[in-house]
Amino acid sequence: MTPKPVRSLTPGLPTQDGNRVPLTRLVPGRGQRGDEAFRAMDPFLLMDHFGPMVLPPGTDAGFPPHPHKGFQTLTYLLQGAFRHRDSTGGSGVLRPGGAQLMHAGSGIVHEEMPVPEHLESGGPIEGVQLWINLPSADKGTAPGYTDLQPESMPWQALPAGRIRALAGTWAGVEGPARTPARIAYAHLELDAGGRFQHPLPDGWMAAVVPLRGSVRIEGTEVPADTVALLGDGDSLDLEAAGETGLMLLAGEPLREPIAHYGPFVMNTREEIEQALRDYQAGRMGRLEPLLG
Repeated sequence: MTPKPVRSLTPGLPTQDGNRVPLTRLVPGRGQRGDEAFRAMDPFLLMDHFGPMVLPPGTDAGFPPHPHKGFQTLTYLLQGAFRHRDSTGGSGVLRPGGAQLMHAGSGIVHEEMPVPEHLESGGPIEGVQLWINLPSADKGTAPGYTDLQPESMPWQALPAGRIRALAGTWAGVEGPARTPARIAYAHLELDAGGRFQHPLPDGWMAAVVPLRGSVRIEGTEVPADTVALLGDGDSLDLEAAGETGLMLLAGEPLREPIAHYGPFVMNTREEIEQALRDYQAGRMGRLEPLLG
């Protein structure tokens, strides 16, 4: 096997989104334009590491009702809890080690807000949200929501750590998330000095994103909240500099044109304009905010 070297390093950009939720925008990262990131990370569009933070009692920090169209969101929680509701009637509580896959398709309105106990007493929150592009043939499909509980993606022990497969196959375990785009996505934790090697399909893009600690890939140090985009090769080979937690991404590029505007990702500007009309006319459904 030929290990993939680091092609570029892009630090994340600290920012806020929703109702004052602090996060690090990993894709697009610091100094990176959206179009540039789309080409480099195809089929992935956006990646946010939100938190870690401690929500104070009475907080409304979260993501109130907002629309999406033309892609999927895969939200993975490391600590805390969030509740999800959407305009299709989908709902669920996201807890540590769990994930939610939302298929925006032809259009959806959803929210992700603190659970009632956090509204009363506060508590920690941390997670990662990934936007996955849909092939043009799937952008008009019916929206939907899949709740992925931790039991459906248990940790798999490794000689020097453990791995949780969210999508694709890692260490012989297939993740439960199903996406039209062909992807592989996992959460990896390694002990200090631990090494991880894994085959990857040749021709797929691949990236490594440490959330804490740092790793070395073919002689290059990759610090926390930095996207290491990998080059040509058919395998991943990395070593933890200390105790490390990181996300692994790989995917087959769609190589389709992208037009984007805020929460909408389509193939042409005309489709974006139609998405705006659909949302304004209520054709993506409506969602009234909950109080408490």
